[in-house]
Amino acid sequence: MNYSNATRNQHFVPQVEQRLNAANPFAPPRDQRIFSFKVQERESFTIRLENQRGRLISSNLSLDDLFTFDVASDCASRFNFEASFQRFEQEVAVTTGSLLRKLASGDNNVGGEIASIFTAKLLNFARNPFSVAKILNTFGVLANYEPTASDARRMFERVLNGRKPHQAWLCSQLGISDTDYGRWLRMLFMLFVESGEGNLSMLESMVKAVFERKSHAAAVMVCTYSESRCLLSDRGFSQFTDRHDQIGLEFNLRHDAFIRYLFADHAGLVPRAPRELIEHHQKQNHPLQLYYFADNLECLRAFNRNAIYFCQSRVFCSSREEILL
Repeated sequence: MNYSNATRNQHFVPQVEQRLNAANPFAPPRDQRIFSFKVQERESFTIRLENQRGRLISSNLSLDDLFTFDVASDCASRFNFEASFQRFEQEVAVTTGSLLRKLASGDNNVGGEIASIFTAKLLNFARNPFSVAKILNTFGVLANYEPTASDARRMFERVLNGRKPHQAWLCSQLGISDTDYGRWLRMLFMLFVESGEGNLSMLESMVKAVFERKSHAAAVMVCTYSESRCLLSDRGFSQFTDRHDQIGLEFNLRHDAFIRYLFADHAGLVPRAPRELIEHHQKQNHPLQLYYFADNLECLRAFNRNAIYFCQSRVFCSSREEILL
């Protein structure tokens, strides 16, 4: 992986995903905009439009050198994760389109798209600076490891000891400690290191394990809309359950669609079932449960409210007005 990249303005919610929610999607990329809403009251889901013209996507949800771990003393070169992120970003729009076209035509053979989208969305969660504490609680153990391959170890030394003149300012802006910022960068680096499972990265291996884990049931719900609009959170994700035996995450797919993933422990789904029955059930192969709904407004209302409740301070939309809350 090439970590040398001159990009300074670094997006933590990818431009490609913001453009899937653009107010003017047919404009040149440099002119595309998205409407921004500031949360005024989280509990009552009250939001306020910040600008009638919206924000330029090219400079929205980004911070200078957020993912840069080494800057040359003359600032002529920098090392960061931009190329690593782009590897997963490049296919998001195509995969999202493929998923929605298949489902609309009645084709449920979408396992590849569902896993690919989850991988990209999980990476978006991992790279979001508004969720550093939660990220480190989820993936932080990776920061305790080091790569073994010589090329990766040399680059990892830059992560550990590289020149970071922006660090103090970033930590101040984000309200995180130098220690947590350093752990976050190390964790992100390790996500891209080969896992030893074929050519899969640590991130891809983790996603593979989540979907293949026999102790859990997996379900996915996709909702699409012909007129109403889906919100995009500045954190890039929302939760819809806080049960310890379940993982429930929601993600914006584009302006007219969202996706919900649920991974639930079999024992929690049937809490009073005999232990031997649960153990037998866990040894079986369980196909992914897939649900597809068109224009289900109750689901959209719940999704948009979750986006508001779990965002840092803002949500975004392709429309100023067609927002169901």
